[in-house]
Amino acid sequence: MRARLAVVLLLCAGCTRFEEAPADGGASADACAIPSMAAQYGGDDPPATFGPGVPAPACILTKHDVVLVLGCPTSPDGTPSACQRARIDLALAASTSGLGDRFIVSGAAVANAFVEAESLAMLLRERGIRDDAIVLEPKARHTDENLYFASRRMAERGWRNAIVVSDDPRHLVMSATCDANCCVGLGRLTVFDFPAPAAKLGHYVLFPEAEPIAPAECETIKPKLMCLALADRKTCRDGFALSP
Repeated sequence: MRARLAVVLLLCAGCTRFEEAPADGGASADACAIPSMAAQYGGDDPPATFGPGVPAPACILTKHDVVLVLGCPTSPDGTPSACQRARIDLALAASTSGLGDRFIVSGAAVANAFVEAESLAMLLRERGIRDDAIVLEPKARHTDENLYFASRRMAERGWRNAIVVSDDPRHLVMSATCDANCCVGLGRLTVFDFPAPAAKLGHYVLFPEAEPIAPAECETIKPKLMCLALADRKTCRDGFALSP
């Protein structure tokens, strides 16, 4: 089992607050009040994925340690695909908005022979991002693995929080949220509406700074088609069925 030790203050029903962290390298984003998943996605209906969500509070509209770009398939001819270009556009817009200036690009060769992370990194370089600001994660074959392997890269570098980017709000809300919080178990991911770049983005904080996930939170979202086929996720199995 993975340790989930955290020092927290409960602010209100359905809200949590992370342990106060020193304001270095964007770490102040750790110390923000956030809604629990039960509060954010409660009620009888599945959560709206394109409509208004929870606005990002001011303390999250700050510099994070890294911007994590979730992978999607490269085009069959080896050129970057439309979804890869859209995700890099959004990642750079988030960076321009002051949310982070380092990047993890994640994704293996899943749909064809071309590694998604390499295509994403190439797009960043074409837009003027230095190599030393780009970390490649070329092993992930699914969203849960994106989050697992990226979390390892973050921990190796002492990074505690990330902005998580996908061009598809459904992907963030209905896959990444569940995979991160109810499967991978290395941090807490919360999706907010950000005023700039006017998009839904994930705010991800690693344990032990992040508030542990209460079982009731996952029970709230599992019936709402947000946690499909978790038993098939390699990162949900005891001890992980993955190579580091």
